[in-house]
Amino acid sequence: MNEVYRKGLFFIVICYWVALLVPTSVCSQELTDSGLQNEYQIHSTDIAHFYTAFDLAIQQPEKAEKIFNSLYFKKGTSGLRDFYKTKIKSKTEFAEFVLTFKAYYQSIRGDISDLNDLKLLIEAYFNEFRTLYSKATIPDVFFMIGKFQSNGTISKNGLLIGTEILARTVTSDTSNWNRDLLAISMERSHIPVTVIHELVQFNQEQQKKGNSLLWKSIREGSAEFIAELLTGETDGDYREFEGIEKMIWEQFLLQKDQPIWSSWMKANKSRPALAGYWMGYMICKAYYLQVNDKTQAIHDILTIQDYEEFLRKSKVEKYLNCAYCC
Repeated sequence: MNEVYRKGLFFIVICYWVALLVPTSVCSQELTDSGLQNEYQIHSTDIAHFYTAFDLAIQQPEKAEKIFNSLYFKKGTSGLRDFYKTKIKSKTEFAEFVLTFKAYYQSIRGDISDLNDLKLLIEAYFNEFRTLYSKATIPDVFFMIGKFQSNGTISKNGLLIGTEILARTVTSDTSNWNRDLLAISMERSHIPVTVIHELVQFNQEQQKKGNSLLWKSIREGSAEFIAELLTGETDGDYREFEGIEKMIWEQFLLQKDQPIWSSWMKANKSRPALAGYWMGYMICKAYYLQVNDKTQAIHDILTIQDYEEFLRKSKVEKYLNCAYCC
């Protein structure tokens, strides 16, 4: 267990007992005074609006699109408006999807209508991120309901979380699902991990922009690595890469300078899904282990200007050979 993660766990335990022992209004004031809650807000009103629309739409399915438009989208936060433009895109398809999987949306209602237990974890991780990166910006967080396109993304307004993907519990009704939906759904406890992944991406503005596979992989992989430092988990599941690490690295070397991404994002005959994420994650992890000053290492990762130089300094090939030599 790394030092940052261990400190984070200790802080979270303290917050948990404060939440139990101190009246809500006082606890909120303590959190504000400590700097955990100041310039940002965590919004979940879009979820409440969704279920208001949902209740009416399942009673009048022929009017579902208009109902969701008037009671959900038009009342939405700036985060929902951004999420609609980049992810949802179609009110017709949204209404059809929700009605098709209405049993699932109904079954997760209680689990995502109240996210207060997870908000405390998120605030603690935000505070830890500030200690890692002195230039950290903590934006607003928006929890909303989509149609299984994305569990998280960012916009100028903040972190946009597609909560329906991150809502699975033992009581979730997945009987109507196909294999693809089952593959991308995540457990409710994973919500803070996705939030931190997106937080890191929001703080990548100092990284030089590019269009190569190397650039995109490090952009996504750095968010994965720092999310793991803080929460103990990556946003993606990389178990399928066990035993094929060197093969993926060799493929990556051949294509790293090309302006491609889709074939390193989706599963194909050559490699599992999220291969670009995994490769960038390994590069950042290898670099971090090379640097004695870990705070400086995080700063370096979030302000990369020369990706080839960063790759060289990471000594990732040596790391892969040593870490997986057996």
